[in-house]
Amino acid sequence: MYLIWMPPHGTMVIMMNWTYALTQHILVPKTECKLIIVGETADGQPFCLETRVFLREAGLDFFSVHVYFDLANPLDKLEQISFIEFSFQDQGINYYSFVDLVQLDPGVSSCVLKLVSPQELYSYQNRRHCRKPLPPHTNATCRVIGARQRSAEETPAFVGQLLEISRSGTSMITPHRMIESLMLELSFHLPEVEAPLLLTGEVRSSTPFSSDSYRVGIEFHDVPLSSLNLIDTYCEQTSS
Repeated sequence: MYLIWMPPHGTMVIMMNWTYALTQHILVPKTECKLIIVGETADGQPFCLETRVFLREAGLDFFSVHVYFDLANPLDKLEQISFIEFSFQDQGINYYSFVDLVQLDPGVSSCVLKLVSPQELYSYQNRRHCRKPLPPHTNATCRVIGARQRSAEETPAFVGQLLEISRSGTSMITPHRMIESLMLELSFHLPEVEAPLLLTGEVRSSTPFSSDSYRVGIEFHDVPLSSLNLIDTYCEQTSS
């Protein structure tokens, strides 16, 4: 489960249990993640590598990832490991934990790293607006209207299922793969609000949710004050 608290300096600290991430299908095969590997080369030089990886399989005790490379395997130079940080994004929040290497299986264009599953995943966020869950089947009609800013008007509509919301953003499940920095227009209803909200937002994360769907984190842009008030009211009601 999630654990959230606010230290005196105002940064929000979030912890996610590894078991929760697995049972809620937050971490599934082909999820895009990142590794930072720091160590030492055979000739005594510092080794630092940041690389994108894809989750191969995950269990309570161990998990494995694919590291793909075009030319030489960057891990061939690694002689000794100081630490490995594993991280991924969920709903626009970056989670991380330090993990230990169990086994490395090299291949022609990729290698598989078997790692010890962490008990907890951590995140430190400056986000001051906690997101509140939306009722099941809260659907939004969406359109891609640009990248980083509005640049298109007439684009195909698609449907996403919203998961939660705050005045700063939302997340949704959709069968369509989204790309970071895309601008979306979303139209949806808040519970007990008759008129639909029409908001724009930027895709901040997009990770596989199942074999045919994606979980997309969205940061709102230029939200009208009237819509902010409605969102704040909903979040306050769900907190009480």
